[in-house]
Amino acid sequence: MTAESKTVTAQCSAERLYNFACDFRNFQKMLPPQVEDFQTDGNTCSFKVAGFVQLTLQYAERNPYTTVAIAPAAGSASPLPFRFVMGITSVSESECRVVVRAEVEGGNPMMTMMLKPKLRPALDKIAEQIQYYSAGL
Repeated sequence: MTAESKTVTAQCSAERLYNFACDFRNFQKMLPPQVEDFQTDGNTCSFKVAGFVQLTLQYAERNPYTTVAIAPAAGSASPLPFRFVMGITSVSESECRVVVRAEVEGGNPMMTMMLKPKLRPALDKIAEQIQYYSAGL
């Protein structure tokens, strides 16, 4: 199952946005209030979503100025395998477009029916937060 956010335009270069996304310390300010106990060393992060499991995430892929992918770290208590992928497309020297995509594995039709309607608004919110915070980069 794959879900994508809307496309947003960030008011900074693709290089600056990529560098921002490659440091988990920048993520804490973008997370919803339901996220508790956020900890990071910059390359991995862990947190608990209220009423859910503790997750530990790591960078799964980093392609300079185009792609940043995040996935559960080995041994993480994630209930299913997934990847969040942020695609960056340069528009000009000071702007780029961002699409956030979630790739959820599992093939369970019931899980797909439950997750997909909630995933798109969550991804849109992440994209909006990236757009908002990129204005200060």
